[in-house]
Amino acid sequence: MGDKKYSRFFITAYLILFTTGVGVLSTGAVLPEIVGEFNLGYDTAGLLISVQAIGNMVSLVAGGYLSDIIGRKYILLAGPAMIAAGFFGISIASSPPLLFVLIFIAGCGWGVNNISSIIMNDITGGSASHLNRLHIFFAAGAFAAPFLVISVAALGFGWRAVCGVIGVMAAVSAALAAIVKIPETKKARSEKPVSFEAFTHLRYYIFIIIAFAYTAVEFVMNGWITTYFQDTGLLTDVRAKIVLSLVWLSIMAGRVLFSFVGDKIKKEHVLVICAAVILIFSAALTRLNSFIGIAVCVFILGLGLSAVIPTNLANAVVTVKSSGAAMGVLISSGGLGAAAGPVVTGIIAERLGLSASIWTAAGFACILALAAGVNYILGKTGRY
Repeated sequence: MGDKKYSRFFITAYLILFTTGVGVLSTGAVLPEIVGEFNLGYDTAGLLISVQAIGNMVSLVAGGYLSDIIGRKYILLAGPAMIAAGFFGISIASSPPLLFVLIFIAGCGWGVNNISSIIMNDITGGSASHLNRLHIFFAAGAFAAPFLVISVAALGFGWRAVCGVIGVMAAVSAALAAIVKIPETKKARSEKPVSFEAFTHLRYYIFIIIAFAYTAVEFVMNGWITTYFQDTGLLTDVRAKIVLSLVWLSIMAGRVLFSFVGDKIKKEHVLVICAAVILIFSAALTRLNSFIGIAVCVFILGLGLSAVIPTNLANAVVTVKSSGAAMGVLISSGGLGAAAGPVVTGIIAERLGLSASIWTAAGFACILALAAGVNYILGKTGRY
C-alpha cells in the first residue's frame, strides 16, 4: 500500500485529526460556561452545536467535489486554517450572533479536515485498519479536550483561553499541511473527474443512513453529556468532563484494537455488533445515577462507537470507489446527523426537561441498528 511513500502525509493527517478532535469536543466541554456567560437557553445551546456540525456538512459536500477538480492539497490546507480563524475569533467573541458565525467557520474547517479520510481510504484501497488508525487520533484529541478545559481552568483561565490554545494548534497544523505533499488520484486529474456511479446503488444509501444515525448519537454525547450530568446535579462539573473523556478513551481503545483486526473481520459483522452495543448502553445510560455506573456504561458505549465510522467508510468503498464527490456526500451525511442530534436534544431539554434529553441518543441508536441490519443482509446476498 506504499505506507513508507506516504508516511509524511500520514503524520500530517494524524495531527490534523487530533487537532480537530480537540476542537470539536472542547465546544461541548465548555458549553455550560458559554450558556452561562451568554445567557443562552438549552434550545439555543443545542443550535450552537448544530451550527458547528452544519459547517462540517456544507464543507464536506463542497470540499469533496472540489477536491476532484482542483486537487486535494488546496482543500486540505484550508481546513486547519478555518479552525484556527474560527477558534481565535471565538476566544474574543462578544455577542451570540458573532459566536454563531465563528463556530460555523470552525465547523467548516472540521469538515474539510475529514477529507483526509477520503485520501486515506483511496490510497490504502479501503483499508479498515488504516482508517481506524487515522481516527484513533481524532479520538485522542477528543479524549484530551476535557482535560485541556480542566487544566486551563486550574491555571486560572476561562473557556476563552481554551479556544485560543486550539487556534494555535490549528495554525501549526495548517503550516505543516502547506509543506507536505498530498497524494492525488488519477481520477482527480482525468478528463471526467467526478463520478456519480455510487448514487445508483441501494447500498450506498444504507451507508449514508448508518453515518447519519451514528454521528447523531455521537454528537448527542459530545455536545450534551457534560451539560446533562452537570446541570441535572448527577455529577460535579469535573466528573461530568471526566465522563466525556471516558467516552473518547474507550473509542480510542476500540480503534486501536480494530486497527489491528479491522481487515480480519467482515465489516458488516462489525457494524451490526457495534450498533447493538450502542443501542443497549445508550438506553442504559438514561437509568443510571452513580458515577461508577455511569463511567462503566459510557466506557462500553464508547467501545461500540469506536469502529462504526471508519468501518462504514471502508465498507462503502465497494460503491464509492475513488469518487471524492460520493465520499464527500457520505461523510457529510454524518454531518447532518451531527447537526440533527444536538438540536433535537436541545429542543427536548427546553420543552420536557434536561432529564428527558438523553433519550434522543437511544432513538438515533435504533435507526443505526436497523440500518446496520439491512447492510448485513445486503452484504450477505452480495447486493450493492
